[in-house]
Amino acid sequence: MTTADIFIGRQPVIDRNRDLVAYELLFRGSDSHDSAKFDCPDRATESVISNALLGFGIDELVGPYKAYVNFPESFFHAEVEPPFNPNFIVIEVLENIRPTEEVIAGLKRLKSLGFQIALDDFVFKKEYVPFLKLADIIKIEANRLSIDKIPLLFSKIKNLTKAKLLAEKVETREIYQACMNAGCDLFQGYFFAKPDVLKGKKISVAKFNLLELLKGVSDPNISLEELETIVERDVGLSHKLLKMARQYRTSDMPEFSNIREVLMFFGLKRVQAWSTMISMECAGEVVPEIFVMALTRATFMREVAIRECLPFENTFYLAGLFSLLDVIMNQPLEQALSQLPLQQRIVDGLLEERGDYGRLLNIAKSFEQSEAQQSRVNYGDVYLRAFKETLKILN
Repeated sequence: MTTADIFIGRQPVIDRNRDLVAYELLFRGSDSHDSAKFDCPDRATESVISNALLGFGIDELVGPYKAYVNFPESFFHAEVEPPFNPNFIVIEVLENIRPTEEVIAGLKRLKSLGFQIALDDFVFKKEYVPFLKLADIIKIEANRLSIDKIPLLFSKIKNLTKAKLLAEKVETREIYQACMNAGCDLFQGYFFAKPDVLKGKKISVAKFNLLELLKGVSDPNISLEELETIVERDVGLSHKLLKMARQYRTSDMPEFSNIREVLMFFGLKRVQAWSTMISMECAGEVVPEIFVMALTRATFMREVAIRECLPFENTFYLAGLFSLLDVIMNQPLEQALSQLPLQQRIVDGLLEERGDYGRLLNIAKSFEQSEAQQSRVNYGDVYLRAFKETLKILN
């Protein structure tokens, strides 16, 4: 087991009495308070969430307060329940996200789950009025406003929504006082505190156990006992799962002393969602597209096996899932497969493309390469459904 340094920025949000009410969590790649360079907003958000939930633990970062986190547009397109607690996370909508029908539907779904919605760096334009109807907090960049325009802008917004106004980037006493006088509810900025950067350790997970977990959470028939066996054999997995359970624990819940108690209390569906997130977070250097391809192959091969009435259809799922084991484990496929107790006919299908396993794997590969022959066209709908199902799981 190894560990690696992780960082996260944290800036306080205060109310009109200067009492702490929340923190905004910020991406940081080092222990510098202003080091926030990143190439991809989605990956920056992933880093903040995984470090907060699986590295530090959200309760250790913010205590009894809320955590504001920026989310990119892709987050609002997902149709699965987020693997974090609405009691802790306030979802910030970035300023470059447009109020499309899909985004609005996503925000409504999140609000129905109990999440608060904050509009980040809000700019008053008519096209963004649909956001105002859903927002609980509206964040205004105070340093961009002239002091004499603050009262009019705040009054205009308050006439359209009951959401709280949060003045961010408050850097001087004059700006703070102007926002106070204009009825602002919450404040954030260098005038009160610069972001502090917390440093922690991320515990690694053995790749073999990661693959076992990924296989387990993708199996709709897995039992709690089987999942417990997978998790408990790896310290890293156990640690991360307990971190996730901790952020959902309320004062009236018992303390958890082992993995079995977590599984029994929260149930298989919740733990599967957490485990999928852990699998993706632990994959590290493995690009997400590899998991998309592996899970799509697995689902496709199982569905075709069912359609063709082939025996032991779940073994076809396993074959598809492990067909990219060489890429994930960074070793030859023959060597990677030799570490698993697989039946020889599955190994032969993967290595030498023999039998039904090799045949169905070849069909899956042909769809990936857009080389499906006419005789295989009937399976196009199966492959498309498998791909869509995989995206739902990984989202």
